[in-house]
Amino acid sequence: MEFPLIETICIERGEIQNIALHQQRYEQSLRRFYGKSAVKIYDLFSLIQNSTDFSPALSQPLVRCRAAYHHSAVRLQFFPYRRKAYRSFQPVICDEIDYTLKYNDRTLLNQLVAQRGQCDEIMIIKHGCVTDCSIGNLVFRRQGEWFTPDTPLLKGTQRQKLLNEGKIREIAISLRDMDRFDEIRLINAMNGLAD
Repeated sequence: MEFPLIETICIERGEIQNIALHQQRYEQSLRRFYGKSAVKIYDLFSLIQNSTDFSPALSQPLVRCRAAYHHSAVRLQFFPYRRKAYRSFQPVICDEIDYTLKYNDRTLLNQLVAQRGQCDEIMIIKHGCVTDCSIGNLVFRRQGEWFTPDTPLLKGTQRQKLLNEGKIREIAISLRDMDRFDEIRLINAMNGLAD
């Protein structure tokens, strides 16, 4: 695959969101995938701001910037985005999934999503532990507090931001714990806790 890795970056009302965390994950992913000396690092903020497609994207209130990349190049695409409500999650067991890097190839994730039935999204269970859904991390509310599994497939930038701010806490969550929570939400670059 030409661009094996991606970052999804939110641009809200012209402001690039969580760019420092995206930059950090982009650099770590490059080095992990290709090795420390085999990469060229770009400044994502500058690339986005200097893109010829950035200014037209600013006419939209919410834009999803897709940064696909490999060891020496980044390709940017901009899409208007509308948030959706996800109210039901189908548990799907997959013990062999590895999504520690944000891969462009979503073949396995798409196969898991096909098992969602009438639900809006899936909840991936790996070795008995709740991990993520197909498009982001999960958060669970109990008595007004928010928790996220300590076994994510991918450590998302929104998840990290909310952990840093103390708005969510990591705990062990298994499928049998579901009745202990009042609400489940998905979070990702485009969807925060309040969205």
